[in-house]
Amino acid sequence: MRLIFKHLFKNIWAHKFRTLLLILCIMICSFTAMLCFDMSGSLRNMLRGTLSSMMGNTDLNIITKSPVGDDFADGAPECTYVKSSSKYTSFDRHIDSDYAYVNRKSLEVYSIDIPAAKKMNLVRKELELGGKKAAIPENFADEYGYKVGDTITLHGDNDVAVDFTVASIEKKQGVFTDESIIVIDLEDVKELSKGGNIEITSILVDVADDKEISKAEQFFKDKYPTANIINYLESEDVQQALDLLTRLFFVLFALCMLLVIFVTISVSERMIVDKMSVVGTFRSLGISSRKTTTALLFENGFFGLIGGILGILLYLLVKKPFFNSMFIGVEDAIKPEVPAPKAYLIFIVIAGAVLIECLCPIKETIKAIKTPIRDIIFNTKETEYRSSRIATIVGVLLLAAAAVTFFFNESFILTMICFVCIIAGVALLFNHVERFIAKLLAKLFEKLNFPIAHLGAVEAGAKKSTVGSSVLCVTAAALAIVIYIFSHSLSAINGRQIFNCDVINIIGGTKSDMLSYVDQLEGVEKTEFLYFTQDKVTFNDDKYDSIVYGWPDGGKELIEMFDGNFVNIGADEVCLDRLLLRKYKLKEGDTVDLTFMTEGYLPVKKTMKITGTVTTDYCCAAGNAVVINEDVYKEMYKDHPMYMFIKGDDPKGIKKTIQDHSADLIAQVLTTKEMNMQRAIANATLTAILNMLILIGVGLTFIGVVSNQLIGLEGRKRECAVMTSVAMPRSKLSKMFLIENMISAGTALLFAVPIGIAMSYVFMRLMDLLQQVMPIEVPWIRCIIYGIFLWGIFVLVSLFPIRALKKMDVVSQLKYE
Repeated sequence: MRLIFKHLFKNIWAHKFRTLLLILCIMICSFTAMLCFDMSGSLRNMLRGTLSSMMGNTDLNIITKSPVGDDFADGAPECTYVKSSSKYTSFDRHIDSDYAYVNRKSLEVYSIDIPAAKKMNLVRKELELGGKKAAIPENFADEYGYKVGDTITLHGDNDVAVDFTVASIEKKQGVFTDESIIVIDLEDVKELSKGGNIEITSILVDVADDKEISKAEQFFKDKYPTANIINYLESEDVQQALDLLTRLFFVLFALCMLLVIFVTISVSERMIVDKMSVVGTFRSLGISSRKTTTALLFENGFFGLIGGILGILLYLLVKKPFFNSMFIGVEDAIKPEVPAPKAYLIFIVIAGAVLIECLCPIKETIKAIKTPIRDIIFNTKETEYRSSRIATIVGVLLLAAAAVTFFFNESFILTMICFVCIIAGVALLFNHVERFIAKLLAKLFEKLNFPIAHLGAVEAGAKKSTVGSSVLCVTAAALAIVIYIFSHSLSAINGRQIFNCDVINIIGGTKSDMLSYVDQLEGVEKTEFLYFTQDKVTFNDDKYDSIVYGWPDGGKELIEMFDGNFVNIGADEVCLDRLLLRKYKLKEGDTVDLTFMTEGYLPVKKTMKITGTVTTDYCCAAGNAVVINEDVYKEMYKDHPMYMFIKGDDPKGIKKTIQDHSADLIAQVLTTKEMNMQRAIANATLTAILNMLILIGVGLTFIGVVSNQLIGLEGRKRECAVMTSVAMPRSKLSKMFLIENMISAGTALLFAVPIGIAMSYVFMRLMDLLQQVMPIEVPWIRCIIYGIFLWGIFVLVSLFPIRALKKMDVVSQLKYE
């Protein structure tokens, strides 16, 4: 065995380029596998870490309608709880640009039972409050110039001023996560309250045994039926978000896997063919078939081991910055600890990589072992392609399965099966298409009296390496076109100019009439508000997370947020997203029973007529838009717009004026150029990743096809030598190879473009189910140009066997024969 392994390691280093290719393939697969399968657990653990940093040991947050007493937790599973109270107050701050004026800055005063809060890690153990002492966040202190010992005057009920001393400046942790909050002792809040009384309606609960969190939640629901209870660790909304994200990365993993697997199989099979002489040597030395098989698979298993380890290392290197970029929106936010992948998951991925590399060439390995030693010694390689009846039957069944699952467009699993079955069926059946086209061209060239072209067409449909390369081209190119169309659609929706305004204001709960002064500012020509909110809306007794929009008569002028067939919406009318119509099997003209604010104190039930369809929602693009009349929206959700759009001749000046004089009325102000720049950067990053994936796929395919052709030439050398010896010059042989590759690549890409476009519709349906909704944009001309470009690249493959052909020793080949 030592001799065997010594020979195999020598063979690995002798083919450095091929070794690098296979290791790169399996590394990509391992990386995407870790991204997919480690995603859900890591995000859940990071969420726990984030909640721990923000809410200490809190499991439940219970907000009651009426004050609670000392018997709050009597009968509940063992737990610790903290009573708290919050109220909004204000303090005066100077306007930076004019110290002669001040405006009133609002903030939240959070009063809490400090000893109990320390037990639940909501505040530091060293923090001491009480006696009109206050603790403030570090960012708050930096922004307004406060330091320990300063006095801060708060305005309580009836505008009563109460002085507090800044006792501590706290890091962004626990209850101090909010930058505009002041923490005081529960007793001190009485100074700010009318009559000196406080009502405790908010309680944070830490259940001693995490396994009893659900039981505790149900207990408090039964005891306080009208209370709003938030379960931080077992939230259904959080779980749905995690599942959607996991599915999204599973689709990415499947794409990478499908893109790489065909290259791996092709190259691995050719490797076995190339090592037939090694098999003959081992067999002639008396080494058993079992040991020979083990030796052959060991080399591929070694590639899988190295590629799997490198993929894991790459994942570990990029995991922390990647996950932090997903979780973190601001630089100073609490960064949760990124958990290391589970040891068993690493083992499974590496074992899977080894298994894949061993399974890819298994068919050729068994065939090689069964080949007689005499045929191996005399190098009688089988270069003619023979189609497999079993593969043909399986291919037909796969396409039939794809056709059936295509109609189940509401199931993520069945849609994913449809996508995989299409590409797998094409891979198994395309050899028949290739050989059929080659036969037609052979007959055509024969009639036209083009003997070299005729021979090239015959070889294109007859040789293993050429047919295999054609199958590799069509599958890889089709998948690359799917990614290209998705990238183009993503760029189209993100690059669409939806803003017809100059300044965009993000509003945080302010009423529109409080912003009426903006119309009077210098340079402002027009203002417009956008009303929307996230709500759980019940559709005919089925609750679904939705975005509810308020739509004015005549529509919007300063933002083009919808593609749809509606302008005005009546008081008893509604327009629904196309995915909602499909989900609930509704159509325009139907009536639907809707319940808004289902989790509020007073749900609103309405029977509405569907008068329009939202084809694309450019604002949220989640496929859950519910558009109602703006007046009806204000009746239910009150007059609290989310955005205010301004059209004016000096965007920067308007922005500066609003920032200086709006206090807390407006949360953030951006010019349209700044907003478009943010969208462009986000789009460019994702597009670059997708384009890189396309380049990797095309590059791997190119390398795989080159390997196919070079290994195929080894089996055809004596055939070429015989043709050269009977007065066929090498220039004509080179021409034949060129035509052969042109037919093979041309046939593959002629079908890859329509197959890729058809698969794109299935892929975009997967995106719809993942609530990544966007209209599919198929750039037909670009796809055709892209196909021609790939055809040119793959035709260049013929240069490699042509170069090898020129170096061929004709005499040696004929002498061997």
